[in-house]
Amino acid sequence: MTKANLQLVWFRQDLRVADNHALHFASQQGPVVGVYLEAKEQHRKHNESPAKVGLRKAILKELRIELNKLSIPLLYREIENFPDSLEAIQTVMEQYQSNDLWFNYEYLLNEINRDKTLVAELKKSGKRVHQYHSDLILEPNQLASLKGEPYKVFTPYKKAWLKQFQDFPPGKLPKLKKQTLNLNKYPQGNIEIKEKYRQDLWPCDYLSQNKRVKRFLKKQAQYPEARDIPSINGTSGLSPYLSLGSLSAQGLVNALLEHMDREGLRDWQSNVWLSELIWRDFYRQIMIDNVERLCKHGAFKKRSEPWLENEEGIKRFQAWQQAKTGFPIVDAAMRQLMQTGWMHNRLRMITSMFLTKLCLVDWRWGEKHFMQHLVDGDFASNNGGWQWCASTGSDAVPYFRIMNPVTQSKKFDEEGLFIKKFMPELAQLDNKDIHFPTSKQRQNCGYPEPIIDYKVARKIALELLA
Repeated sequence: MTKANLQLVWFRQDLRVADNHALHFASQQGPVVGVYLEAKEQHRKHNESPAKVGLRKAILKELRIELNKLSIPLLYREIENFPDSLEAIQTVMEQYQSNDLWFNYEYLLNEINRDKTLVAELKKSGKRVHQYHSDLILEPNQLASLKGEPYKVFTPYKKAWLKQFQDFPPGKLPKLKKQTLNLNKYPQGNIEIKEKYRQDLWPCDYLSQNKRVKRFLKKQAQYPEARDIPSINGTSGLSPYLSLGSLSAQGLVNALLEHMDREGLRDWQSNVWLSELIWRDFYRQIMIDNVERLCKHGAFKKRSEPWLENEEGIKRFQAWQQAKTGFPIVDAAMRQLMQTGWMHNRLRMITSMFLTKLCLVDWRWGEKHFMQHLVDGDFASNNGGWQWCASTGSDAVPYFRIMNPVTQSKKFDEEGLFIKKFMPELAQLDNKDIHFPTSKQRQNCGYPEPIIDYKVARKIALELLA
């Protein structure tokens, strides 16, 4: 079973063959064997949802199929925590006499510490380790202000990002060639999926993922307006695949630019979806620059945080979790999260700002709850979004910006279609009353009274957050 000069590629949050830098460069040096380590207890500590774990395992099975077509085995091993990675990798390298380990960087604190220890120990034993950037569109730390400091505000970051991308566009990686390993000599291990996720909403095969990309690109003209309406399929629906790395952000940008070129659309720099992908890079760069503080649940900005940690705060938080706030758009959004493992982005802002500014509940509680339920749970984006809404984050909204959930509901779910879908007990109400029913209507529908008075709560928030 011994193979000389095998290149071991360690897959992590990059579950793809295309646009995978570590895999590409490893394949240029010799025959490749892939390995994935499922750190079960570590994922639980990181609050990963069962839906995300289930989808990841399903995608891993698809990745194995694609790799096997290229005669690349994908070894699946289960460990408990990140520190167990070293022994698991050493065992595989020793078993197949591999002297080279290849992987793509991850940027969170536990992952960074894991990799530092592993790299140091492997180098002590004479092994070679090759690391690449394959998660962001632009490699980290390429952009700095005129003062030479990292950007903390999105607009100037985006301007610098667009110039860097135009002047030095990332190169495309060619398709991998088939190698000659005998797969039968590499027991790959069984991937058992016990965790449930909505397979009807999130297909795991790459063909379906790529079809979703193409369908979305055809709707680009409608995206700027459609993305804010939760009752329609107006967003890309690609976030779970981005979070697991089965699609790459760089590959999506390339696909967007190719589509725009075919359609004769030249103003690519003002594309709204591209801006959303740049936000993803921005939040990752913020995480890299402040990894100790953010990964240890610190606020990006030190400011007043008057969160209620008493019985009233817990009561409000539980009502929010259980979709019993008495504000239909908030409750419908929370039910969407519970039923699908996903929430529309406009609704993430509404529900987050409702919890933090109107209910005065610590943003960290909401951040954790989202991670525990989202199929697309991504620490950098989730943390960035929650701190943005709580006005504690980088380039966050001013403390006095507080979304009115009823106004937002009337504006973006005018006919109450989204509310009716997830709150069927309110479906009998007309388009006016469904956004905020009367007390009598609530009694008839079995729907609770609001847990806060919006005007009073807003006034208190402005006084405490100033």
